[in-house]
Amino acid sequence: MYGRPALGTMLPLAGMATASRTVPGIPFARGLQIAAGMGFLLYCLIAFGLIAARLWLRRPSARAAAAGRPTGGGS
Repeated sequence: MYGRPALGTMLPLAGMATASRTVPGIPFARGLQIAAGMGFLLYCLIAFGLIAARLWLRRPSARAAAAGRPTGGGS
């Protein structure tokens, strides 16, 4: 009961391990998974770029101070 898995849970796993080429749709599912992974990476890259651009454009006084130019905000 506790130490041995049920027979029904072992047979499907054994069948998938030995005959993965005969199941229709497995190559399509793998391609779909790869496409989804690439789409997620592209989404992360775009989000990172937008956040970086927003932070870069939001602080012009810090860039001006780093370049040695006056910031124009003092007496």
